Amino acid sequence: MEIRNYRPTMRYRPFGTRTDVLVSMLGIGAMRLPLTPEGAIDETRAIELIEAGLERGINYIDTAYVYNDGASERIVGDTLQRGWRDKVYVATKMPVWELEKPGDQVPFFRTQLERLRVDQIDFYLLHSLNARYWQHALRSESLAWLDEEKRHGRIRFAGFSFHDDVDVFKTIVDAYDWDFCQIQYNYAQHDIQAGTRGLQYAYEKGIGVAIMEPLFGGFLTGPQMPPGASQLFEENGVNPVAGALRWIWNQPEPAVVLSGMSEKYQVKENLRIVETADVGVLTERERQVLEQVCRYMRENVPIPCSKCGYCLKSCPVGVKIPVVFDLFNKHLLVNRKHTLQPALYRGMLPSEKASACIQCGACKKHCPQSIDIPAWLKKVAAEFEKDEPHD
Repeated sequence: MEIRNYRPTMRYRPFGTRTDVLVSMLGIGAMRLPLTPEGAIDETRAIELIEAGLERGINYIDTAYVYNDGASERIVGDTLQRGWRDKVYVATKMPVWELEKPGDQVPFFRTQLERLRVDQIDFYLLHSLNARYWQHALRSESLAWLDEEKRHGRIRFAGFSFHDDVDVFKTIVDAYDWDFCQIQYNYAQHDIQAGTRGLQYAYEKGIGVAIMEPLFGGFLTGPQMPPGASQLFEENGVNPVAGALRWIWNQPEPAVVLSGMSEKYQVKENLRIVETADVGVLTERERQVLEQVCRYMRENVPIPCSKCGYCLKSCPVGVKIPVVFDLFNKHLLVNRKHTLQPALYRGMLPSEKASACIQCGACKKHCPQSIDIPAWLKKVAAEFEKDEPHD
């Protein structure tokens, strides 16, 4: 088996049986890199953060064509140029929703090679497949294109990332000789999308499985976590980050868990947790607390938004969908009479508020969580703008 960037404190697993690669059980998800106050990626801090993980044995970096309007791929490329190219594996993704016919892949792929400054991409994915985007992949003959690029050596292993139900997942898995796949998976959503059934289905076929959203965009930890859930962790002496990650690593099927780390302390914490991660390490207390938190989240969190931001570019008026959904969730999770969320909402521009939505539905096509965004925006507007004067 091939292994890159080995360190004795890092844990590694085979990336399925269709590759000959051992990947670090913790990987870097490059979608949530540190930002400047203006909202651009802070290149210096981002490279320092990535290297902090690589220096401790992480050997897998995941990015995509669309992350941060291409800046994510460029910064990953800059990092590789600092002596890391032959020490780590790079994964990136094709924006399948942009493909309509054979050959449409070429300009995207060429741009990615230029941004990353490589002549081969180790792990290449068709991005965010669901039933609709799968048809884009078929119309554009993307499977044949993957075969061709593998033959030419520009792609080493081919896979897909996924956001739909398990039946669609199985259809896609069975349609091609995939080397690996990437699914959303965490203790609060183990039966949503591909879920445990999809994870096991792919694993049994020898397909390597990468895990994204282990903390659901930060919603399962820190200040973004609902107060009732935080209380359950505190009362039982369980660390929410450690519990969430150990729950995944407690299972044999996940090869690499991608964490979208944006601060160095998060890198250090995750590295500490992975040092002892393995099947069988989850304690009974951790398991029970995670089950309680899962029930609480499902009963109390109305909108399952991970704040990925995929919806934003499609909105013709500029509604800040993830922001208003986050305010709404937090408002409902505590006493509505004593929250700051309404005041924060009132401070937003009119075009950013939920009431600016024109109900065109363009955003729904891009939501990995299949949220009925226009319907929820109506509810947000009704809650936050009921006392506002209207022209």
